[in-house]
Amino acid sequence: MNNYDILNFAMDVGESLLKSGAETYRVEDTISRILSVNSKKPFLFKRIDTFVTATIISASVSDNSSNYTVARRVKNRSTRMDKIEFLNQLSRDYVSGQLSLEKAKTKFLEINSIPAYPFPIISISMGVSAACFCVIFGGGFTEFIICFLIGYFTAFIQKILSQKGIVNYFIIFIISLIIGIVSMLSKNIFHYILSESIIIGGIMSLVPGVAFTNAIRDTMGDELISGMIKGIEALSTAIVIAVGIGIPINITIILGGLI
Repeated sequence: MNNYDILNFAMDVGESLLKSGAETYRVEDTISRILSVNSKKPFLFKRIDTFVTATIISASVSDNSSNYTVARRVKNRSTRMDKIEFLNQLSRDYVSGQLSLEKAKTKFLEINSIPAYPFPIISISMGVSAACFCVIFGGGFTEFIICFLIGYFTAFIQKILSQKGIVNYFIIFIISLIIGIVSMLSKNIFHYILSESIIIGGIMSLVPGVAFTNAIRDTMGDELISGMIKGIEALSTAIVIAVGIGIPINITIILGGLI
């Protein structure tokens, strides 16, 4: 075990946290705490510096004779609250001395190998959440069914397009466009339905709520670069959704309510 082992372990945990959707301040704090455990001989770190943005992690430590620096580029991010919880507990157990470095590494590999929820559960959950939001915003039984189908098939579209390596913004645009088309078609077939509630329910799974919240949290915590990046990301996503929804609505208006 040497300084690089400790530094790489801290970076592994931080990278996994960031990929799972954790805030940058949490990632920085976790890396610093893991490294601070070894501020005793023979791993004397006289200085610990961490720098985390939405896409980059860097950590540097100094001992009596050398400086050690590791940087990571983070490209793929998702939202995995379960992994964030487990990684937080892992760091607490390691810092408190309940786990040795080797046991912590083994535990980290176990956490990192935890699979996401099965796809059928994800697709059904997206359908139910879309349908429930639709009802909250005034939708009835017909709107509920339409929104459930929109949410259900949105999961399939996201999965298929993601596997093809398509840019996430284009995926969101395509899904928003489909939601707008379906809502306008439904309105022209069933004149009594509320197309607004269908649109709102359908786009709820696309709205960048977590990114927007994290942007505010990072900005308030003086993480200005990360806050700005996540704020731009949230704003760009919102614009893409608006454009995707707006195109079929405006076409419907131009055609006099008929598609």
